[in-house]
This record gives sequence, structure tokens and C-alpha cells, in this order.
Amino acid sequence: MSINSGFSEESLRRIASQKISYRVSVKLHIVIFITVNILLYLVNIFSTPGLYWIIYPFFSWLIGINMHAIGYLLYARGVYPMAKRGVIFHIVSFVSVMLFLFIINFTTLSEYYWVVFPSIFWGTGVILHILIYIHYYSGKVEKNGKYSSRKERAIEKELEKMRKKQKKNN
Repeated sequence: MSINSGFSEESLRRIASQKISYRVSVKLHIVIFITVNILLYLVNIFSTPGLYWIIYPFFSWLIGINMHAIGYLLYARGVYPMAKRGVIFHIVSFVSVMLFLFIINFTTLSEYYWVVFPSIFWGTGVILHILIYIHYYSGKVEKNGKYSSRKERAIEKELEKMRKKQKKNN
């Protein structure tokens, strides 16, 4: 049974190969992360007992693992348009980095909550990004029954202007 997806067999093979490569690279990144952090933990315990500096490289690297994994998942699941990927990356990076900053704040200067400022300002940026995405990419069903976003309607409008201009110049 053949699935007619609009892709040639060669294109599907290339996409499958790329998905496998990305998956292997994420798994390799995770294995290296675990191995190195076990070694760092042992160094931490034997060199400076009672001082747990291991949390800083651990959570820093965890942000990288997180972004690597989300990149693979978005690609593997075929999340489009790219703007939607951008919003998801923005949310994931915000949550990851804010978690790390809260940990740093509470382990270093717990009497002063400086972490509130980046969380408010960056959080505002995330909310604006989501609202702009929703506004720009939200769609509606046209009279002909076709679903189109604001962006698609703007493109069609611009094409119509360009066609009129081209006719006028000819």
C-alpha cells in the first residue's frame, strides 16, 4: 500500500535519514550529559564536600539538552510553520532558563529576589510573542470553504496589487 503524500521516495528517504541522525545525536548528547555529570558529581563530593557546585554545570547543560530535544521533537513531529516552532522554542527556553536562574538566586542571594526582574521582562516578551503569533497566524474559513491565516490573506492581497501594477505597466 502506498501513501501519496506529495513526496518522492528519495525525499522521504532523506527526511527519514535526517530524523534518525537527529534522534541519534540527541541520545548521544544525553549519554554524554549523564556520564560527565556523574564524573562531576564525584569530583564535587571528593574535592569540596558540603559545597554543591555541581548544580550549576548540571542545570546549564540541562538547558542545552532541553533545547536539543525540543528541536528534534518539533522536526520529527513536523511542526510547521516555523513561526510556531519559534514560539515553542521561546517558551521552552524561558522556562528552562528561569528555573536555572531561580536555583542560582536561591542558592546564592536568597535574601534578595533579583530573579523576579528577568522573569517579568522576558515573560512579557514570551506573552507578546504568543499574542503576535496568534494574531498573525490565526485563520478563518473563507467563503470558498478554504482556511487561511492573516498572513496568507495578506500575501494574496499583495499578489493582487503586484498583478494590477504589472498589468498597468504592460
